[in-house]
Amino acid sequence: MTEKSFTPKNLSEWRKWLEKNHLKESKVIMIKYKKHTGRPIIHAADAMKEAICFGWIDTTAKRLDDERYSQVYVKRNQNSRWSVNTLKYGKELLKKGRMSEFGIRVYKEGLRKKAFDGHIPKNPDMPDILKKELEKSEILKEYLKNCSPSLRRMHYGQILYAKREETKIKRIMQAIEMCKEVINKNKKKLMEKLE
Repeated sequence: MTEKSFTPKNLSEWRKWLEKNHLKESKVIMIKYKKHTGRPIIHAADAMKEAICFGWIDTTAKRLDDERYSQVYVKRNQNSRWSVNTLKYGKELLKKGRMSEFGIRVYKEGLRKKAFDGHIPKNPDMPDILKKELEKSEILKEYLKNCSPSLRRMHYGQILYAKREETKIKRIMQAIEMCKEVINKNKKKLMEKLE
């Protein structure tokens, strides 16, 4: 059976897809373009928040080629556990009135279970492999220095608990991509203020 894929041009298209399909589908592969292509991009954190609104969550990300990567999104089931971060996002989205009826139901189920934090220590030390990468990337160094403690902890934990070296490298690359997205988003906001 062929898996469904979707290439939204913007966040609004992604939300519309979720509005239409969040109950009848259980999985979709979103195809995203990398920033250097000049094609419209959707920031990972924003796409994840829209998914949370409809009781869905992001899972595996995979490089497709030099221009694209895929991100799998799935509908949560009764056994799904929420992370501390996703519960926090759910609370914010509920306050803003962005959650769908199904999203609210799934979120409330998540509140009844113990939140998953991956057993990451409250203040983990920076993984050695990440220290080496910081020597090569000023952008990553600046991003990690300025990001929130919870986000830094998440990045450290993802790297610390990866079993294979290649997975650790992949997660570092994902952190670099995320920091570039944040930097570009902040630049855009600054330019809009100056106009």
